[in-house]
Amino acid sequence: MLVFMATIKEKIKTLPQESGVYIFKDKAEAILYIGKAKNIKKRVADHFKSDLYPDYIIVPKTEDIDFIQTQNEKEAIILEGQLIKKFQPKYNTLWKDDKNYSFVAISKNDFPAFSLTHQPISKDYEYIGLFVSTKELKKTLASLRKILPYRSCKNLPKTPCLYFDLGLCLGYCQNKRLKSRYQEITSLLKTLLKIYAGLAPRVEGYDISNIQGKHSVGSMVVFKGTKPDKKNYRLFKIKKIKDINDPASLKEVIVRRLKHNEWPMPELFILDGGKTQLSQIKNLNIAVLAMAKMDRSYSQAVIFSPFCQKGVKIKDLPQELRDLFFAVRNESHRFAIGFHRKKRQNYIIKGQ
Repeated sequence: MLVFMATIKEKIKTLPQESGVYIFKDKAEAILYIGKAKNIKKRVADHFKSDLYPDYIIVPKTEDIDFIQTQNEKEAIILEGQLIKKFQPKYNTLWKDDKNYSFVAISKNDFPAFSLTHQPISKDYEYIGLFVSTKELKKTLASLRKILPYRSCKNLPKTPCLYFDLGLCLGYCQNKRLKSRYQEITSLLKTLLKIYAGLAPRVEGYDISNIQGKHSVGSMVVFKGTKPDKKNYRLFKIKKIKDINDPASLKEVIVRRLKHNEWPMPELFILDGGKTQLSQIKNLNIAVLAMAKMDRSYSQAVIFSPFCQKGVKIKDLPQELRDLFFAVRNESHRFAIGFHRKKRQNYIIKGQ
């Protein structure tokens, strides 16, 4: 046993501190257990410190440890499931019973229902994911429902349910004329879930800036997921609006942007502003949200959608969405300010 423990300890020292899958084997090279980890070395070491089931059974039987490194934790989860299904290790909880991950299932009909599942197996649904924390996903969906009142019932009921009474559903079961409106809600919710899941839809952010009411400019910044795509940033000098009128100026910018069919169209517009800005942007085939600061630091910033009067605090959303909203706002503001600095320099030179 002393020789065994010494050998295993040396093996653990060589494991990478990266995400991936680790495999415990017995002396006959049979697989005892397969696990996933954000940090392979740390997770394996934890097994050998535990006296709980199944560790106290697996550890004494373990003679060798293999590993497969992955790009991230989500890839590790997928690979773990594939390997468990293939080798059926004795001490693994079956993959289908693992409650630590989820997908969002979206039914394929006129009024798609959103639900959670651990196994994306039906052709009748579209799936977005995977999401590592089911608990965090449920919280996120509850927060987003405040601005995107989606349907969650399996079948359209004959009478409105509690979600309708709470303002979290528009009563699609009673009003089929809401189909086009619900398609917009569905599109926007899908885009936000893709960003949360680490996918990379194109997002554009807009801000209006001026120097003491003069030289108004609209900035357009572009993100692929949460990463800025600076080569596609654009500036629009406001031509039609003479006074300080951010909502009207924003409308002018969006109208002019949409005329550029040679530019890739985004899945989401994010506007710097609140409900007033949103009211100017209508009848788009692109999802749109507005971000309003409630204090100088943006610590209480709120996101508004065209579908509800109330917004949702950004701090109540998952880190991926918080990071995106703040990054878009900061970049659109920074880009416009850069334009005005050049303008100020020109005035100083001309004054001299």
